[in-house]
Amino acid sequence: MSLPLPHLPKAPPAAPLSAAQARMWEALLQRRFFKLIGGGSFTQAHKTAAVSRAYLSANVDCIDIAPDPRLIGLVRREIENSPSKQTALMVSVPLDPDPHFRKIELNEPDCIQCGLCLPACPTQAITLPDALAISQDLCYGCGRCVPTCPTDALHLLPFQVESQIEAALSHPATEAVEIHSHYVDPYMLESFLIRWQPLLQNKLIALCFRPETVSSEQMIRFVQTAQQQHPLPIFLQIDGAPMSGNDHPEASRPALQSAVQTRLAFEQAGLTPPIITISGGINLHTATLLQAPEHQFIAGVGMGTMARQAVWNLSPEQAAQKAHSMTQAFQQDRWRSFEPCVATNSTTG
Repeated sequence: MSLPLPHLPKAPPAAPLSAAQARMWEALLQRRFFKLIGGGSFTQAHKTAAVSRAYLSANVDCIDIAPDPRLIGLVRREIENSPSKQTALMVSVPLDPDPHFRKIELNEPDCIQCGLCLPACPTQAITLPDALAISQDLCYGCGRCVPTCPTDALHLLPFQVESQIEAALSHPATEAVEIHSHYVDPYMLESFLIRWQPLLQNKLIALCFRPETVSSEQMIRFVQTAQQQHPLPIFLQIDGAPMSGNDHPEASRPALQSAVQTRLAFEQAGLTPPIITISGGINLHTATLLQAPEHQFIAGVGMGTMARQAVWNLSPEQAAQKAHSMTQAFQQDRWRSFEPCVATNSTTG
């Protein structure tokens, strides 16, 4: 049954933004937003700090990390020591069993220690000194190792972060929150927003989902639910091929196509589309694809695996140079032949 699409009331006045939030929102409005994605399940502190430091030197607009208070404290210190000190810190949280929140588990009796899974892991979370071992801190649940295993010894299991959400949302360094959803259920979202409203009211919120898994009506209702419940503007992160780690020129096509479909769904319903960013399969080729007229409305990107791998094993100086080259292509002015973004919370036509 189709979900109702009620006419939204006038959006409430936006609360004042912090300097980092204002800078982040301005980057979205100017369609030059670049976000470093640390990974919703990636909790390795040293790597997170080092990668954040490299991209902060490149003046990245936002850093998105797991809802781990320990990581939040580390990245906060890196931001405070950075040149601008105005990069927004975002935490990712799951609304439901979303693939961004899972870890690999090893069933040791089934493992034959063949080592076929080692080269598949982008973070070197799997090692084989004497016996196969998995670093849970380094694993972020991409699942690339699973099909390489000849004995089904590797399994993806949900990464439990529920116990950390309150501490992450209440942390003074958290200025933005990304809510990930697999089912895109507006009723689940409403319950989540009501539950955490006191801790969310002064934070920018992004909704991350894959539109092709649900109807247009359900997707719109999902977004409207957030807009009705939250005083600050909502923006979307449309996920193409999550955690793909793919450098192919066409890797970001699924995200780009889904973003176009999302915008069209709102317009066909007579509604103003929200600000839309993309993730999943993002690499340097995406910057070129964003120049196409049909993609000009896209406000920016979130880059995870490719951004992290680009600086993973470099010296601090080399990492900073590489991070600058990764972000520069996305943060330059882009030709615009379309209507400007609407910076309000209303999607009424």
